Order: sequence, then structure tokens, then C-alpha cells
Amino acid sequence: MIDKIFDLWKREREGTKISPMSIDFYSVMRDDLKKRTKKAKEQINPLIKTVLEVHLGRIKFVVNDLIKIRSMKIIQLVIRGDEVKVNLAREEINFYQRLKAIYSVYRKEIFSPKDVAYTDIGKILDEESDEAGDSIEYVAIRIVKKTKEITGLDGNIYGPFEPEDVCLLPKENAIGLVRRDIAEDIALAEIKM
Repeated sequence: MIDKIFDLWKREREGTKISPMSIDFYSVMRDDLKKRTKKAKEQINPLIKTVLEVHLGRIKFVVNDLIKIRSMKIIQLVIRGDEVKVNLAREEINFYQRLKAIYSVYRKEIFSPKDVAYTDIGKILDEESDEAGDSIEYVAIRIVKKTKEITGLDGNIYGPFEPEDVCLLPKENAIGLVRRDIAEDIALAEIKM
């Protein structure tokens, strides 16, 4: 996981466009950091403990910088009005969608008459998250055959995929891949017939 974090960080620092990221990247990263933190705390050898803590500090710096760089790229996408054309982590998708809603309200308020009441952005975000949560269900699948990228029902682009990749897709897209023997179900045993 650490190699993936550092590779992605280098790509983000060098490139102007946002790089693709697996949908569960941050959850896997959090689990890895928890294990490393626990290992450092439990170490009784002071020298090894110090080395582990320094290494952990470097990893946390890289992760925080990665989040900052990617957040700025997402903000720029929203301001330019561009759509995301690569896979993002689940948390980034939520950030992008919420930021788009906030930016839209912000622009409307700027160009509306002064006597228009203040828009409650919290209400708008709650309404959107309720609508989004009801409409699309995601499931985990394991890819068994190499495949090109696909556009999910949620409008996001997924892939391309290599055998043994694990991903979270809208349920309808996952069912299609499983039925065509491109993927195997992980979470839903009833998909494969």
C-alpha cells in the first residue's frame, strides 16, 4: 500500500490532471495506517520504535499532501465546469458532487437580486445525498478478464481493469460484468446464475 501511496503522490505532484484512483483507496489506506500506528505503539525496542514513528510521520505527510493536491485539482474541475473523466475514491466523488452543488448555489446567489433570501446549502446537500443514496446501490466484484473502461450508471468511468482487480461498481454494471463472465461477485452471491 505504501508504494501505491508514494507512486500516486509523485504522479499528482508532477501532473496537472487528476490521476485515477480506486474507489476504496482511502479506506484501504486508513486500515494500513492503523496497523502501522499500532505496530509502532506496541514496539518495545526504543530504536525500532523511533524508526517506525519517523516512517509513519513521513507517510502521514505524503498522505496529507496527496489529499491537498487532489482536493485542489477537484476544486479546479468544479470551477472550470469540467466533468471528472477518471475513477476517484468514494470520498472524492462525494466531495466533487457536493462542491458542484455549493458552487452552483454560490454563482446563483451572486447573480440574483439582493433581496433574494439566503440559500441554505446544508439543505441542498442533504437533499442531494438522500436522492443519490436512494438511486444507486454499489457492490464489490473481482475482475477475472482484462477489460476496457466502462461508464457506470452513476456517470463515473471505471477501469480499465486487469484480472484480480477488485472494485466497487453500481449494482447494475456489476451484474452485467458477472453475467458476461468478466467478473466474479464478492458481495452478492445471487448475481451469478
